[in-house]
Formats: sequence, C-alpha cells, structure tokens
Amino acid sequence: MITGAFEYKEDALIGMCGPDTNTTDPPSRDLSRTDVRPKAETSLNRLYLTLGDFKMNRRTNRRCFELVFALVLVLLAQATMAQTWTSAGPLPRFDHSAVLDSITNRMITFGGSNSPNNSSQPKNFNDVWRLNGATLAWTRVNPNGTRPTGRNGHSAVYDPGSNRMVIFGGGLGFSSPCANDVWVLKHANGDGGKPAWTQLNPGGGSPAPRLRHTAVYDSTNNRMIVFGGNDCFSTNFGDVWVLSNANGLGGTPTWKQLNPSGSPGTAEDSTAVYDPGSNSMIVFGGTLGGSATNQVWVLSNANGLGGTPTWTQLSPSGTLPPGRNEPRAVYDANNNLMTIFGGNNATGALGDVWVLSNANGSGGTPTWTQLGPFSFFAEARTAHSAVYNPSTNSMTIFGGITETTTNGSTNDVWVLSHANGK
Repeated sequence: MITGAFEYKEDALIGMCGPDTNTTDPPSRDLSRTDVRPKAETSLNRLYLTLGDFKMNRRTNRRCFELVFALVLVLLAQATMAQTWTSAGPLPRFDHSAVLDSITNRMITFGGSNSPNNSSQPKNFNDVWRLNGATLAWTRVNPNGTRPTGRNGHSAVYDPGSNRMVIFGGGLGFSSPCANDVWVLKHANGDGGKPAWTQLNPGGGSPAPRLRHTAVYDSTNNRMIVFGGNDCFSTNFGDVWVLSNANGLGGTPTWKQLNPSGSPGTAEDSTAVYDPGSNSMIVFGGTLGGSATNQVWVLSNANGLGGTPTWTQLSPSGTLPPGRNEPRAVYDANNNLMTIFGGNNATGALGDVWVLSNANGSGGTPTWTQLGPFSFFAEARTAHSAVYNPSTNSMTIFGGITETTTNGSTNDVWVLSHANGK
C-alpha cells in the first residue's frame, strides 16, 4: 500500500516550462501558483499528476510534456518499489530450541510457538532455521524426511562430532498434548549433505510426555540427560532420564531412569548446563517445589556412569539473582562459569545478566556476579533461546516473550560479548 503523496518543488518545472524568450508566441501564464503534486493513491492504476491551468506555446508545451512524462515514469517506478515486501528470518516465537555448532559458528533453531497473546490463532512451528554467527544472516532449512509435529517447550541438544541435533518432547498443541518422541536432524549445520529428519525408536521404558524440562548432552559418551518438566497440565516432574546412543549412532538408543540420592523436588521452567570434566548437570531457577526460585543444584555422575548420581544444592556467595522461571543459561566449561540471562517472576520479564563462578561446585566457593550496566542491551524477556561460543566468548540469544512487543513474542537476535564476564 502506498500512503501519503509525492511532492516536488515547483522551481525546477517552472524553469523548464516557463516563457520561451526565443519565440514570438504569447508567453505562458504565471506558473508561480502551479501545483505540481503527483498524488499516489492505494492503486497504481490511479496515479494523478495535477498541473495548474496555464497556456503554453508549442515549444514550451513540448518541454513540459517531456518533463512530466519523465516524472510520471519515475513516480511509477518509485511506487512499484514502495510496494515490494522483504522478509528475512524466522517469525516471532517463544519456547523454541537452539543449538550451536561452534566450529562453523552456526546456530540451528527449531519450533516454538507464535505468541502468548494470540490465543485466537495459536500456532506451533516445526520449521528449521540456521543463523550465521559472523554475519547474523538467517537461512531457511528445508530438511528431507518426515518432519516432527510443530511444538513448543521441547529440548534440543547437539553432537558436534556427528553434526546431529536431537530434540525431545514438547507440547504439540497450544500447548497440550505433550509428547515424548525423539527426533534427529542429520547434517544440522548444513555441511556434509542435505539436512534430514529421522525419528528414533528408543528401547527401555520411556519418560512420561512432557514440556519445559531441561536436557543436556554428554558428547563423549553420546548420552542425553533429561530432568523435570510438566505434563502439559498440572503435574511437574522431578525425575532424571538418560538416553544412550542419543544421536542414533553406535547402537539402539535406550532410555534409563536414574535414581539419584537427594532431590531438588519437582521442577518446571528451569535451565541447565553440562560440565563434561566433572560429569555434572548444573540446574538453575525455575519452579522448584512450587515457586520461582534462584536455587542452584548440581547432579554428579549425571550421565549414569561412574557412580551413584547425587544431587547437591550449592550455596553461592555474593548478591543472588532474583528467583525466576524460564531463564536461559550457557556454560564456559574451560573456566567453570555459568552465565544466565532473562526469565520472569512476579515483577515481569527480566533482562539481567549474571555469572556464577565455580558453577559445578568445585575449585572454590561458587559466587554470583551481575554483569553490566550496559549502554546498549537486549529487551527483558523470557522463554527465549541462548547459545554460547567458547572461541569468541559470546552468548547469542534469539526470540522469546517480551512485554512491549505487540503480540508478546519477538524474533530479534542479540549477541553479548565477553559473556563469561572476562
């Protein structure tokens, strides 16, 4: 749609269409009142060019006709260009997933929901997008194979050795019923072949269908660890499950429920990271035992190997971040630093950034430090995604629910440099 009107200054036209001193024909009338305003309406078929009522000699008439004709062509071209729409990147969404291939610095995102404020037209996505971390340019991915049903609140992990993304569970409606299916996206980063979806059929007893759980990945042993979540209705879980051969390679994928000593209780909307050096899953925040919390729990022997899994609650020093639901955390394994961003609580969406040192409970007293203040920062949000690139020490966030976006969710991308606070 074209709105408003195009306006040109009269002086240029008067110079071309004014009296011709080289002719004996009567001079044209005073053009100082001539209104030269091409008015563009909502249809290109109704483009008007209004000229004042004046008498021109033949030579002036020809000059003015040529100018007006050229002007109309320019206006038509501009009007046509004004009606060209360009869109790039995924639609706004929340409760989607994202993983990073740090070698190529490409983020792969899947699924999510369109808007928490659009209950009349809810939509779950099953699309795949890839973000170039260097240019922040999006590429739509169209994998081969049957695609997973659109969903939100699922989890995704990534195996860099096989270039495979594994997704589990989620809400298939808006947001029920829940699912407990497992899917693998081959060639997830776009290298080595065309991406393709494959559904796994794991052995063993399966976890109950759920959404808004946490999942981390042990790439050395090809094991995905799942904790907590909600059944899409009123039941929260506090169980821990491990899927062996999680990427679909090396044998039949098999589920096994762990029975850790200790327990944080049931958990929904938490965030978690994995420390491969200590085989620990570090869980922060969420609804633990019924209310939004800022607790930090560490599960040792998290992959089910090497000893009895044990839950331990940390007691960090420093000012503590406020309790929250649906924050997102990333982890610098080399320095044992966990960075969290966003989430929500009774005050609304949060936009703060915190770093927990000695996050796995080893090497010294865990300590919280708030980063900032920032002169330029991402809007407060929850239910977004976050990935970390250790080679650039940067955290990239995408989407989520904000309080100022019209429909609630957004599709913006932000990169935080020096994300581990160093």
